[in-house]
Amino acid sequence: MSLSNTVTLTQQDNIGFIEVYNAPVNALSQSVRAGILAGIEWANSRADIDAIVIGCKGSTFIAGADIKEFGQPPIAPSLPTVVSAIRNSKKPVTAALHGTVLGGGFELALSCHYRIAMIGTNVGLPEVKLGLIPGAGGTQLLPRYIGLENALSMITSGNMASTDTMPDLVDMQIDEGTSGLKNAEKPEHAPIVNRAAISFAAGTASDPFLPPQHRRVPPSIKDVSFDEWRSKLAMKAKGQFAPQRAIDAIEAATLRPFDEAIKLERRFFLACRDSEQSASMRYAFFAEKQSAAAYKPSTISSNISSISVIGAGTMGIGIAIAFIDAGFNVTLVDTTEEQCSLGLKKIREHYEKMHEKGRISIAEKQQALSLMSSTYDYGKLADIDLVVEAAFEKMSVKKMIFSSLDAVCKPSTIFATNTSYLDINDIASSTTRPELVIGMHFFSPANIMKLVEVVKAKSTSEDAVNAVMNIAKQLRKVPVCVGVGFGFVGNRMYAAYGREANMLLLEGASPEQIDSAMEAWGMAMGPLTVNDMSGIDIAYKARREYPPIYNDPAYFRAADVMVEHGRLGRKTGAGFYRYENGKRLADPTTLTLVAAEAQKLGIEARQISDEDIQKRLVLALVNEGANLLEKGIARNVEDIDAIWLNGYGFPRFRGGPMYYAKSVGTKLIIENISYFHLSENKPWWEPSAYLNKM
Repeated sequence: MSLSNTVTLTQQDNIGFIEVYNAPVNALSQSVRAGILAGIEWANSRADIDAIVIGCKGSTFIAGADIKEFGQPPIAPSLPTVVSAIRNSKKPVTAALHGTVLGGGFELALSCHYRIAMIGTNVGLPEVKLGLIPGAGGTQLLPRYIGLENALSMITSGNMASTDTMPDLVDMQIDEGTSGLKNAEKPEHAPIVNRAAISFAAGTASDPFLPPQHRRVPPSIKDVSFDEWRSKLAMKAKGQFAPQRAIDAIEAATLRPFDEAIKLERRFFLACRDSEQSASMRYAFFAEKQSAAAYKPSTISSNISSISVIGAGTMGIGIAIAFIDAGFNVTLVDTTEEQCSLGLKKIREHYEKMHEKGRISIAEKQQALSLMSSTYDYGKLADIDLVVEAAFEKMSVKKMIFSSLDAVCKPSTIFATNTSYLDINDIASSTTRPELVIGMHFFSPANIMKLVEVVKAKSTSEDAVNAVMNIAKQLRKVPVCVGVGFGFVGNRMYAAYGREANMLLLEGASPEQIDSAMEAWGMAMGPLTVNDMSGIDIAYKARREYPPIYNDPAYFRAADVMVEHGRLGRKTGAGFYRYENGKRLADPTTLTLVAAEAQKLGIEARQISDEDIQKRLVLALVNEGANLLEKGIARNVEDIDAIWLNGYGFPRFRGGPMYYAKSVGTKLIIENISYFHLSENKPWWEPSAYLNKM
């Protein structure tokens, strides 16, 4: 029986089997909701039906909401209506779980009376990542199955967990002899788990069953302090109120009757949904998807299996690990056998630590180690498919490496450079294959940070761009294609951001005030803390390798004087801050050195408010982003925002610098930038012409 264009119902003896098929992820569209509700109502009306099973075709159970409905007016039936019908069904309902069961799909599963799961099934309530909380019973039901501490952790983080670790949630696990997520996602597991659920339902149809809302929240092993969770999340998720509302809703599960608490949850959900924070975070979700959506499958990328990473330093090792994690064979290259051995040792230590912490199995560790090798002989790279260069940030070094590679690698090998600032057109000129030379700019630590800027030089072919974009996605990165220019998009904007932090130091602000003001605004870390962590000398050297953008004696003078006094950041024990025993400390020497430079430049110290710091740094970002759009180095505002969200710790609840500018109002942004242009009398504050186009 067809219940809708995505849901069918079949009767198997005394079991009504509701099956969803809404490819590719069985999203909870209006059609799915309507079909499931019709099936529940039909089965409850039939005397010859004793129990109900809800399952899915394809590679997963319901994996969340239908993104096509995001931002649209609600269409009946709502998910709360559907899950209420399931909870209150007079006949027991069993969910047949496999793949990834997320968001509303997990709330639906929690509302069932029983759950059968393939080993390796993952579940989660990721709503907080979109500035929301679960709105169909998730905050009320999950604590009843896995306890308060675990439910608080899952819901406020939005992270997934395996049903293998949740014995009180799953009534039966199905093991085909293997385990793991990849196995659970196989399409053939749908009929296996569905058949098992039907058999289970038949065996329990006459048993008394407890509606999930009547379950009690189990007592905690240790006392759970909701106020401690609020304080912890206030620090971890700075400025976000969805995690706080999630805590409030979960606490209500312990204090109020279910019917009252679930109404409160829905009220919190709607308040979050209608907030600017959620609008920003939903925009961020789509911006990241759009950044890679325009790129097609590549015949080149399908043939790439072997990778060489040039440079066994910190960045090269991180890049190598990122490729190994994705299953690629990686050859690490450096100038001496000793450097190569040291690089391999560090990679080996990484996987040893991952195993010791329980994050990978012994088999996974051994598999990773089997994929790595090293050489200092370029002649052994003849058959490599993709080379990623992560050597010293100096043009002469890069060109020498690429020229040497060009002489030994096969004609189809793609050459990618991890340069942060240098002109890739110039690097490409050292080869006979400029169409296969491209930027692949990772962010440190490369195996953790999600962003990769894919830099298209003037001669880079579209097929090479498509190949590298697709390879980056295989690494589970967020790839964004940009053009050539000093710092590309991310670091070029970061230079404008850092420039103003440096100017504010000269004008009397302390490193601690600048960093704390930006962290209070929502940035993951303050600009001067980041600078110390990455090394103040890196951008210093880049500014000397590339023609200067601005010929102004105050331009990055505070950073330059740190380098000139050997204060390079954490690695030397002093930079903008002093470092002792792993702790960051304020350093009066910084203020003394900067004040002396300010005096030479005729800059008088003044009182500066946190609001002025925030406004100035963020407007510098926005104006530089608009300049990059005007020059075509950035394709669109979504690309810029995806870069800043994934590479620089920009707060997701503000959507990204360009989205933030739109939400504030472009007219006001232009007025404020014009004010700085007049008051500071600096060429970089001239308002970008592109702002009027936004």
